[in-house]
Amino acid sequence: MIRVLALLTALLLFVPLSWAEEPQVVEIEVTGMTCPFCVYGTEKKLHQLPGVEEAEVSLKSKTVRIVMAPGETADLEAIRTAITDAGFTPGEITSDVAAGAPTGTQ
Repeated sequence: MIRVLALLTALLLFVPLSWAEEPQVVEIEVTGMTCPFCVYGTEKKLHQLPGVEEAEVSLKSKTVRIVMAPGETADLEAIRTAITDAGFTPGEITSDVAAGAPTGTQ
């Protein structure tokens, strides 16, 4: 009986994890970044946007990778504006939405 209860408890704890929504991931090309301060300023602006869980800027590849909080959808125009406000030029955006949803490029 104890084993059955332990098994049921374990199942109840792990089932919701498998139903969790996958976060939307947005990648965007950025031109004009030349130094670590560029990276810091851009990340700071992007972290201020609603729903942004993670913003990673690569100086080497001149790209930004944004991970949205589960259930949140990226505002692509706000992302472009934040990058422009940081002093850089946003390029092509690739959005990879949670499994089962459409993906697109803008």
